[in-house]
Amino acid sequence: MVAIMNLCAWAVAGALALWMGFDLLRTNRAFGEDYLLSSEEGEIVDADVGETAARS
Repeated sequence: MVAIMNLCAWAVAGALALWMGFDLLRTNRAFGEDYLLSSEEGEIVDADVGETAARS
C-alpha cells in the first residue's frame, strides 16, 4: 500500500513539473523579457483612506 502511495506521489509531482515547464514556455513566448522583468504594478490605492499613493 505504501509503495502505491509512493508511486502516486511521484506521478503527481511529475505531472506538476511538466505543467510548470509547459506554463514557463507558454509565458516566455507570450511576453517579452522587458515585461516579465518589470516591477510596475499600476496605481496603489489605500483601501482605508481611499487615496492613491504619490508616484515617485
